[in-house]
Formats: sequence, structure tokens, C-alpha cells
Amino acid sequence: MNALSGLSGRRLDIVESSDPEIFRRPVFAHFRVGRNGDPVSKCRAFAHVIDSGVGKRVDIALFKFCYVDITAQTDVNGLFDAYQGVMDSLSEHYPKVMFLHVTVPLRRVGRGVLGWLREKSGSFDREREDQARRHAFNQLLRGGYGRSGRFFDLAEAEATFPDGTPSYVHYRGEQVPNLVSEYTHDGGHLSRQAAERIAGRLLACLSVTGAASGSSGERQGHSR
Repeated sequence: MNALSGLSGRRLDIVESSDPEIFRRPVFAHFRVGRNGDPVSKCRAFAHVIDSGVGKRVDIALFKFCYVDITAQTDVNGLFDAYQGVMDSLSEHYPKVMFLHVTVPLRRVGRGVLGWLREKSGSFDREREDQARRHAFNQLLRGGYGRSGRFFDLAEAEATFPDGTPSYVHYRGEQVPNLVSEYTHDGGHLSRQAAERIAGRLLACLSVTGAASGSSGERQGHSR
């Protein structure tokens, strides 16, 4: 949000609120939904906010999962079904709202000697399995909504070097997208420069989405 505010030159009024009254003026509102580690709770909480009156006032609405929401234990097909059910229902009940779909962010998975040995031996690697599940869920999102015109591929942006080269690790014979090392200082959160780069892509996506909806693109809702 800080990077988005800086790039917009303060032309966006960015506030943290889910109060429907806030949308009586042009704002970009953000708020937290559900509990980390329980992605279905985030789907339900987002729907609750939209149904609280927000859905009658916003032009664009979106929420994203955190990387901690999808791990080696996650049933990605079941989660996608739950997500799709909520989002499709909201789209049906609020046809004037452009619901944007966002891929799950990635973590930086180590590519050192231990990772290489695990890869070659075929042994279980929790970090890579977590990342593979995130990728599997993102592939379902891409298949379901990638061509809808209502899609922001956050994971793809995180796993692409500035020159366009993809970043990935090998796991069980497959290439799994990996957060570019230079984009993070702790393995998960984005550095300032990376945040600004990806915020720019989000602004461009919102601009195109807003134009497609015929709205001013000024009243939006975002949750995380």
C-alpha cells in the first residue's frame, strides 16, 4: 500500500477501512479479512464485507490470499472450488462490480546445496512442496479467470526478473515459480523497489479494468 501511494502521486486517497460510508467519496480502501492459515475464512469474510453495503458502492473489488494460506497440506482443488463459489456468487449478486482475481504471492525457496541434494534424491522438501501447492492453485486461477479481463498475476510478477527471465526451482521434475531473491529481504515480504515495480503493474491493471467497466476507477476496494 505504501508503494501504491507513492506511485500514484497522492492522486489516490488510500484508506484502511471496510465501512461502506467511506465509499461515498473516491477512495482506494484496504482492509484485512479472515485469518492467516485459513483461506476459506478469508473468502467468507470478503463476502461478508461486500454484503455489508460495500458491494453497492464500489467499482472494483479484490482480495488476495497470503503465501502462508497455502502449504503442503492444502487441498488446492477444494480451496479453488470454495473460492470460485464465493466469487461467482458475488459477481452474480453485484453485476456492476468488477471483481478482480489475484494469484497467491510466493516465497523465496532456497536454491543452495541442501535444496539441490533433496531435488536429486527425490526426498520431501517442505518449502518446495508449499511453493508447488501455491503454483498449483495459481494455475487453477489462471485457467478459470486468466482471460476474463479481471485478473492480476501477482505471482508471475514476483517470479520474473526485470529483464523478463523467469525465476524458478525444480521440484519432482517440474519447474516451480520462485520469488526473485533480489525482490525480498526476508524470503517473503517485498523490498521497496520490488513493491514499487509490482504496484505499478497493479495500477496499470486497475486502469484497464476500470476502463473496461466504464467506471471512473476511483472507488475501489481491496483486502488482504
